[in-house]
Amino acid sequence: MKVIGIISSVIFIVLIWQGISFYQSVLDYPDKLEEKAMQRAKSEAVISTVDETIQYHGTDDAYVVLKGPNNDGEEVYVFVPEEKAPLVTKKTEEGVTSEAIKNKISEQYSPMEIIDIKPGIETNKEDQQVLVWEATFIDTDNRYTFAYYYYSNGEYWRSRTIRQS
Repeated sequence: MKVIGIISSVIFIVLIWQGISFYQSVLDYPDKLEEKAMQRAKSEAVISTVDETIQYHGTDDAYVVLKGPNNDGEEVYVFVPEEKAPLVTKKTEEGVTSEAIKNKISEQYSPMEIIDIKPGIETNKEDQQVLVWEATFIDTDNRYTFAYYYYSNGEYWRSRTIRQS
């Protein structure tokens, strides 16, 4: 009987230890993803310093978006895909600002709350990558809304809404 109790205790302790280990690895995943993205962007000589990191989970792919100066001192966004696909780099001056998108949302939707506005990449109907601003907000009908605007000119592209329960 004592042997069964000892074996059960050891199995229980191992299960608790593995559960804690797994939980910790899940919590550390975003930090490790950002670290890998920064290393890749710097190793490919795209960006010299990272001022801001943004997680973007698009319809087809996920990206870590890095903002900072490139080697010429120009402010850029670097879109680092989770897959081994090529990096996408865009100068901040080549697009509209998040503040301009915020103004468009306020005029177009009169949102109850703006949650986030961030740059990302989506795929259009022609299966081409499109740089966008994704605005997440709660609209006047208390729905989560994801509105997408073209990065280059700030024109509306599409939106999706999800009713809150």
